[in-house]
Amino acid sequence: MEIAPVLVVGGGPAGASAASELERLGVGHILLDRAGFPRDKPCAGILPPTVSDLTGPVPAAVRERSIRGYFLHTVSGRTFRSRFSRPGCSVDRSRFDAWLVSRLRTPPRRGVFVGAAEEAGLVVAQTDGPDVGCRVLIGADGAVSRAGAAARIRPGKLAFACQASVPMGRAEISRRTGDWFHVFYVIPAGYGWVAPHAGELRVGVGSLRRDRAGREALGRFLASARVGELTGGRPGADFRSHRIPMSGPPERTGRGRILLAGDAGGFVFPGTGEGIRFAIASGRCAAEAAAAAVKDGWEGPDLQAEYTRLLTAGGLLSLREVDFQSVLDTPESAERYVRRLTSLSRRASSSSPRRRPPGS
Repeated sequence: MEIAPVLVVGGGPAGASAASELERLGVGHILLDRAGFPRDKPCAGILPPTVSDLTGPVPAAVRERSIRGYFLHTVSGRTFRSRFSRPGCSVDRSRFDAWLVSRLRTPPRRGVFVGAAEEAGLVVAQTDGPDVGCRVLIGADGAVSRAGAAARIRPGKLAFACQASVPMGRAEISRRTGDWFHVFYVIPAGYGWVAPHAGELRVGVGSLRRDRAGREALGRFLASARVGELTGGRPGADFRSHRIPMSGPPERTGRGRILLAGDAGGFVFPGTGEGIRFAIASGRCAAEAAAAAVKDGWEGPDLQAEYTRLLTAGGLLSLREVDFQSVLDTPESAERYVRRLTSLSRRASSSSPRRRPPGS
């Protein structure tokens, strides 16, 4: 059996950020991922500007398009604007994830995590290779997490999602979308999106109801008049399915010597599907807690208390505070939520949200 102070399972933004933080803190670790890099990941790929505050500047070769903010479209036909404080960007996840791991001194190890159990002060992880014994295991292995199963933590509500690409020239994308990320609250128990990229739009739907988020549902969304204004009526191609956490972090974000980060820990803003920023932040919190446990000899309760403290200080547990299952239950309830948000924004600032055409 191989021994490492920390084992990180999953090399996406959460796992790569955890590994980077462990390197900074001088804590030995293994980063394990079932795939090599670059690898594909279905994702709208929208990064708010706060992501670069965590990662440093995203290279031009990784950025696809500057993104100005969100347009939120409701079932009644109203559109609300939420502008970023400074431009964000869209990225292709295969290049973005590969960039994150390329900055590590020790590259990820390719292998399949099977399960884990605690034995004599260690977590013994079973893989398709040798077992790995570690003081702390950080599970960053996605929405359907084997690390979460090993910690006996049931995931929250998971949405079904389907996404397609719509090829389009750069200038037309700017003209049709205004370089905004468009979110449509017109789907029961979910939403749809149109994300501008370099030479394509990423168009998708996600819902807690499988019948509202499959390929047929996405076809109906693409055929709708309002989405057609953005896509020019072009059909979708390269359809991909995936899962999105929809209820925020569960009551427990770890157990014993196992911590969950990223999608595995439910760190996604369910109202828009934004997860990359929360994945990076939660991965760093998990690494900081793991490093303290390794250096100070903490047992599970102290490790979990420190992780909770760091998540709370970073505002990450506030993702639990809105019951999005009820908010998104119907397009009408989602619209009421959007109106409340814009009303709060109007009272908190001198500029109120205004209805504008997409290119404004």
